[in-house]
Amino acid sequence: MPIDHFAKDDVLTIRILDERLVDPEQLKRLFDDLHSLLGKSEERQVVLDFTPVKFMASAMLSKLVAFQKKCAEFQAKLKLCSVSPEIMQVFKITKLNKVFDIQPDEATARKSFSKRGFFG
Repeated sequence: MPIDHFAKDDVLTIRILDERLVDPEQLKRLFDDLHSLLGKSEERQVVLDFTPVKFMASAMLSKLVAFQKKCAEFQAKLKLCSVSPEIMQVFKITKLNKVFDIQPDEATARKSFSKRGFFG
């Protein structure tokens, strides 16, 4: 599965390199790779970068929800970034934009981990 990843400043950034995420086998391999990376990483902050992704099957949504749960099991916080406007519409229609922390780009996603709320 074409992904790229790097760890910097306690944040694991995973960039999906495919433009189209539609084939069930492709999605299975992608999430197997994501779970494997998560298990090997010491970082507890994860950014999933969608920069090149232009189209994804609806099955990807349930896989993302499962991946977010897996991150929680590892006590890792997940943020998505660089989601195309077309895919963002799907997140809004399914109300998953309320479930995921979606940032405009990687730099903003990385910075948002260090933001503190009013009381903390």
